Amino acid sequence: MNRIVSYILKTKYFFPSGLVSYLYLKNYYSLPGISCPFRQITGVPCPTCFLTRSTCLAFQGDLENSFKMHIFGPLTALFLIIWSIKSIKTKKVFPFLINEKILLIFSSSLLSYWIFRMFYGFPIS
Repeated sequence: MNRIVSYILKTKYFFPSGLVSYLYLKNYYSLPGISCPFRQITGVPCPTCFLTRSTCLAFQGDLENSFKMHIFGPLTALFLIIWSIKSIKTKKVFPFLINEKILLIFSSSLLSYWIFRMFYGFPIS
């Protein structure tokens, strides 16, 4: 058992690649996922609702429907691919340095997009 845990800890930089593989196969094989707790409790979609579906569609090459589901889906797919490659090359799980400015820009754009979708509608699930 200790050898398994040791191996997992040594190869944890493969986590992003596993995530990409899971999202790629999710629509093909109807793999399980977690439903949005915010939407379950309030009935209102959260800022990241439909992002997983959009990312899965982007991995399958269906960019038109991916952008219809969530505009950040293809960008998330691209980021996940870059993250996978960099983490394998550097053998680190987090090869990026994320500063507050990038986080603020991403969060505010996601929130703005969510407000826009609140008024103009979400895709039919």
